Amino acid sequence: MEYARILIADDAKETCKYIALQLKMEPSIHAEVDFAYARDEAIDLLTQNSPYDLILVDLWMPDAQGVLDKEAGLKILKHYKDLQAAAKRSSTCGQAIVITANSSSETVLKAWGLGIHDYIRKPIDYTHLIEIIKSALSQRLHQDSAISPPSTDERVDYEIIGKSHVMIEMMKKVGRIARSGSDVLIYGESGTGKELVARAIHKYSHRSNGPFIPYNCSAVPSELIEAELFGIGKRVATAVDQRPGIFLQAHGGTLLLDEIGDLSLEMQPKLLRVLDYKEIQGVGLNVRRVDVRVIAATNRDLQAAVEAGEFRRDLYYRLKFMITLPLLREREEDIPLLAEHFFHKYARTPEQKHINGFDRASLEAFQRYHWPGNVRELEKAVELAVVTCADHQITEKDLPPELFSQSPSVKSPMADSHPLEFKGENLLNVEKIKEATQRFERIFLEYKLKQNNWNVQKTAQQIGMNRKSLHRKLKQLGLQRTLS
Repeated sequence: MEYARILIADDAKETCKYIALQLKMEPSIHAEVDFAYARDEAIDLLTQNSPYDLILVDLWMPDAQGVLDKEAGLKILKHYKDLQAAAKRSSTCGQAIVITANSSSETVLKAWGLGIHDYIRKPIDYTHLIEIIKSALSQRLHQDSAISPPSTDERVDYEIIGKSHVMIEMMKKVGRIARSGSDVLIYGESGTGKELVARAIHKYSHRSNGPFIPYNCSAVPSELIEAELFGIGKRVATAVDQRPGIFLQAHGGTLLLDEIGDLSLEMQPKLLRVLDYKEIQGVGLNVRRVDVRVIAATNRDLQAAVEAGEFRRDLYYRLKFMITLPLLREREEDIPLLAEHFFHKYARTPEQKHINGFDRASLEAFQRYHWPGNVRELEKAVELAVVTCADHQITEKDLPPELFSQSPSVKSPMADSHPLEFKGENLLNVEKIKEATQRFERIFLEYKLKQNNWNVQKTAQQIGMNRKSLHRKLKQLGLQRTLS
């Protein structure tokens, strides 16, 4: 039976009591539970009492005067970790779980940077919570203390904006991966923020004090990329100076290899060896070891590239540890947040300071649009609106005209027709249910594939289907991409 001292810090008293009741009903846990309903009360309990094995913390809590502090949970976590470090309890430090109804991409990352065990959104699934608590208690003697958490008041240079469910789940994964130290592949369409996520992984890793070097694999001719990555010695080539190479520049830190799908087949096995053995050999140079974490990024379907013989299967599997970034249209509730963020970025000059923000109709237009260029396109649309706005508020007339005409490439195949019609055929005219089912599957899959630019892997993830099963289904239905 697990014995534990647990602190629950949440201003919702009923939530605290119900978690305690669930713990009492769990036969494998024997817990002494304390409660704190305010930020300062939680900090006092942590300071005065003997060490807790586990704390459960809400993010938004009042201070001693009853004033809401939206960073209360982060301050409690920081204090908890500082106490452990001061007591030199690194090998037996307690665990922490965030439970909150007020999530954002940035708070997820900051919480993971402070070494939490998990991040739970309200409403609480108590069965799931108890399993997480048991996992945290079983791991409290094995927590890795190598990562020193960043300061919570550190200035954010590359902020990731979002509070949608899909973004919170993705950022939880980013936080876990940041602490792991593993090489990773980031997949996302152009404009979804792959470099921002790569910088976040670096910032919240134990390499955060080392360099972060972004490198675009498609920006350099294939015959020069080996020297660019691994270096080149003296007098190896005429009129070429000795260079250390990108890997050595990133030594002790993180290297982002953007557009990894464009790396030549000749270079791919050399990169694979570096990933496996952390050794490089520049042109005309000896072999030497490097301490570099590699983050690869691509907007290309690497699985399709493997099947086409354009990307090595062994390198693909070596980079299979993957984060998939959501499209902007998949996180509609984040669009107003992003629009406001970019508005404040571009409305700083004296010429634009008279603008108060967006009217309701302009924000609704943002949310109706499909955003094929994702966040990057949204940023440019806001910049244009700020520059062209002559009134005190941005209205629809200040927005780019393309926001009011959807692209045919993303239009539903059933648009402008009866809901049960497709290409002139009414599904109700089909005699057998099996045939109707096949026709609907074809309509549905063709629509989803077009949404994802015929990326089979991403479509399979979106519709909850195994990629191989989707390939078999497409073959069965005779579905294939047609180039116009």
